[in-house]
Amino acid sequence: MVDFGASSEHRILKESAASFIKKEHSFNRLRELKKDHLGYSREMWKKMAELGWLGVLYPEKYGGLGLSFSYAAVLLEEFGAGLLPEPFISSVLLGGNSVLRAGTESQKIDILKRIVSGDLMVTVAYLEDNGRYDVNFCTTTAVQTKDKFMVSGRKIFVMDGCSADKFIVSARTSGDVSDTNGITLFIIPRKSEGLTITPLKTMDGRNSCIVELKEVIVSSESILGEPDKGYPILCDVIDEAAVGLCCEMIGGMRTVMDMTLNYLCQREQFGRPIGSFQALQHKAADMFISKELATSATYYAVASIESNTGEKAASASLAKAKCSAVYTEMCKMSVQMFGAIGFSNEADVGLFLKRSKVAETLFGDAEYHMKRYLNLQEY
Repeated sequence: MVDFGASSEHRILKESAASFIKKEHSFNRLRELKKDHLGYSREMWKKMAELGWLGVLYPEKYGGLGLSFSYAAVLLEEFGAGLLPEPFISSVLLGGNSVLRAGTESQKIDILKRIVSGDLMVTVAYLEDNGRYDVNFCTTTAVQTKDKFMVSGRKIFVMDGCSADKFIVSARTSGDVSDTNGITLFIIPRKSEGLTITPLKTMDGRNSCIVELKEVIVSSESILGEPDKGYPILCDVIDEAAVGLCCEMIGGMRTVMDMTLNYLCQREQFGRPIGSFQALQHKAADMFISKELATSATYYAVASIESNTGEKAASASLAKAKCSAVYTEMCKMSVQMFGAIGFSNEADVGLFLKRSKVAETLFGDAEYHMKRYLNLQEY
C-alpha cells in the first residue's frame, strides 16, 4: 500500500497542486469554460506544463520528471477536488502513456517532448458502436497496400478529441471483430485526409467527439508497437487511466463531503442546525464510509501499479467499480441534503454531480468492472 502521507515529496506536490488550483481555478471559471467548445483553457494547460506536471510520468530524456504513478495520483486527486477540466487523463495517461509503452525511440522523442511542453495533444480512439466498453471489439479496419495502410471505421466518445492534434486509433488488421489478436494501433494526425470529427459535449461541459475514418492513408511508420498486438497495450494504458480517473473521483468525493458537512452545520431549521437531526447524521455517516472504502480501493490500485505485481488489471476494475457506484450516489445524497438550492445551477454541488455521471461510465461502469474483476479472479 502506498502511504501518501509518509512521503514528504508527495505531500509537497499535493500542497503545490492545491495551492495552484485555489489561485488559478474556481467553480465560476468552470461554469464559464462550459461555454467554450473545448471546455478547458489552453493557457491553463501551458501553465501546468511549466510546472512539469504533464511530464510527471515520462523519463527525463523526453523532458519529463521520471516519477512513479503515485505522483500522478496525487495530482489527479487534487484536480478532482477542484474539478479542474484540463485534459490530463486523455493526453498524459492515455495518449502519451501509449507512446511511452510501445513507441519507437523516434516516436517518443517526437511526441512525448511536445506533450510535456504542452504543445501537443494526443488521445486514444478505441470505443465503437455496439462494443460497449470492450477494448477488443474493433470493426475499424486497416488494409495494407505495400508500405501503406488504408484505415476505415468509426470511433465514438473519443475523450478530448476536439482538441487532439493526433489520435491513436485501434484498427483490425486480422482476425474477427472481437478477437484480442489482430488489433494494430496507428498514430493518425488530426488533419489527415478522410478523417472527420463530430463534436460531442458531455454533461459536465468537457469535450468528446466521434471520429470517422474513410480510407485514411497512413504509412507503416505510423504503427505504434507491433502489428496485430495492440490489444495488451490498450488494456494496460486504459487500466492506468481508469485508476487515474478513480483518483480524480475520490478527490471529488472529498470536496462533496466537506461541502455537505459545512452546509449541515450552517443551515438552520426549527432553531438549530440541520446537522443535529439524526436522519441527516446517518446519511452523512454513510457518505463518509463509502468515500473511505472507495479511497482504499483506489490506493490499493495505485499500489498495484507501483509494485507491478500482476494485480493491476484486477485492482483497477475493483477500484473503478467502487468509485463508479459511490461517487454518483454521494453527489445525489448531497444534493438531497442541500434541498431545493442543491438543484440550482448556482449550487457548486451540482457541478460535482454532473462530473460524477460522466466519470461513472468513463472506461467502464460499475457493472462492467465488477464482472471483469470476477473474471480476472476466476470466480
